[in-house]
Amino acid sequence: MSTTPLLSLIATGCLALAAFQSGQTADAQSRLADVEKEMAELKSKFAEHEKAVGESRALAEKTARYIGEQAKAATQMLDTLDQSEKAGFTFGINPDSRILLLSGWREALATAQKDLPLPPAPPPAEKNGANGTGKGPGN
Repeated sequence: MSTTPLLSLIATGCLALAAFQSGQTADAQSRLADVEKEMAELKSKFAEHEKAVGESRALAEKTARYIGEQAKAATQMLDTLDQSEKAGFTFGINPDSRILLLSGWREALATAQKDLPLPPAPPPAEKNGANGTGKGPGN
């Protein structure tokens, strides 16, 4: 038996194996590119959510400060009412007492309107899905 057909058979097998492996490598590279693209989209969404959480936290802190100021104003109003009673407030009698009471109410209302926390503006709505293709992620 001659070695030429045997060598030809081995060479053909090696070429077929090389072609098969290069096809698998191209497929794996394509899948890797898809995974990297999806990872970049997820990182972007994570950053958006992280920003929203930060804005929510800031709003909660502003709200807590606002409520604290309201509590302080309520305490001041109680003191004003006490002072008004001690001054002898009665309808139509002792106008200084009424002036003091109105002054306290005005201060409380001014505090209630000061630094009112507002939620951040919502982000603009996305058109045609999250990835701009009319489809959601993974479609």
